[in-house]
Amino acid sequence: MALFSKVNKKIGSGSDIEGADSRKGFYWVEDQKGDNVMWRLPRNVMWNDNVLVREDEYGIFFRDGKALAVFDRPDRYALTTQNIPVLKDIAGTVLGNVQIGEFFWVQKREFRDKFGTSQPLAFRDVDFGVVQLRIFGQFSYKVTEPLQLITEFVGTKGLTKSEEIVEWLKGQIVAVLNDTLGELKAKKQMGVLDMPAYLQEIEQLCLAKLTRETEVYGLKIMKFAGLNINMPEEVQEAINKRGAMSALGVNYIQYQSGKAIEGIGTGAAQGGGEGSGFAMMGAGMGAGVGMGNMMAQGMAGMAAGQPAPFGGQQSPAAQQPQTPAGAAVPQINCAKCGTAAPVGTKFCPECGAPMAPPATGRCANCGAALLPGAKFCPECGTKVGSPKCPACGIDVPAGTKFCPECGQKL
Repeated sequence: MALFSKVNKKIGSGSDIEGADSRKGFYWVEDQKGDNVMWRLPRNVMWNDNVLVREDEYGIFFRDGKALAVFDRPDRYALTTQNIPVLKDIAGTVLGNVQIGEFFWVQKREFRDKFGTSQPLAFRDVDFGVVQLRIFGQFSYKVTEPLQLITEFVGTKGLTKSEEIVEWLKGQIVAVLNDTLGELKAKKQMGVLDMPAYLQEIEQLCLAKLTRETEVYGLKIMKFAGLNINMPEEVQEAINKRGAMSALGVNYIQYQSGKAIEGIGTGAAQGGGEGSGFAMMGAGMGAGVGMGNMMAQGMAGMAAGQPAPFGGQQSPAAQQPQTPAGAAVPQINCAKCGTAAPVGTKFCPECGAPMAPPATGRCANCGAALLPGAKFCPECGTKVGSPKCPACGIDVPAGTKFCPECGQKL
């Protein structure tokens, strides 16, 4: 009888009648309840045994793999046909102190607990590829149908311990959470960077799904909140770098070069050996030259209205030699529409007509510009070339009134 004395803390049960084999009273010791959802009396109850059910408890009689009776009001109950009518079927076959079944207690109060993913959840992101996510949160639950709870977990699954039920419940939460993330990604194209904005929606969707999943087991999820989604360190670092580059207006190579220079300065400030000082100086000069080149390219690209793309490489147009500031650019006019264009332009940017090469001389009659190879002035029609003396035939300079050879008036 020592096993079922007044209070047996080892098994969490108590008996208020010692030395009475035919009539024992059992109850769930208050100090042993804690966060246990349910507790099974570690022996079979016998005919006419008494069980005590308190205000915050359910009592369930279990036999042959089924929960047969629920005691939901606080009282002391004798395990007889009066309290358990189904025992009438076996009353005629039992004699003396016969074991008739098992007895469970279930707490009515709401329980609070935490959950977390034991293994990272794989999430395929558009920007970062497959990302391993760890998710943590809080939830609360309570038993609403004790008969279903004992039937499903004890009778069907064979789970008789409270911690086994809680572990099953946490597994369901992780499965539902994984399904919800996949649903939001498919329907709303949610990415890793969007998850903070979707936390409330994720919690609501998970709560609705968990309610449907657990109600058939006699449980109800009362609250699902406090989600904390942790990304791998390398992904978080990439996100931080992207934010820094966006704020500074630089590309990746420029950002890394700046960090390298900053690190060199920090190392020099902390001191080091002579060799390391020269090495850092050389590295600093190399990084400084590279940074200067990139900054110059970036400024040139900004001046041209086209910033340098990722990696600091410029387009072929940006790599063309630039005319020094303040220098006059030689220009010619289109012969058709008169639009000015730089020397060397082959077609007019306004009308598309071929651009004539620059003039090589002027008309002796009207002074108009003459194009290379022109035989007549395009302005007055005068024949191009040095005039000849009609008497002796020698070439005379333009504007000459008398032939310098024979004196013939020209």
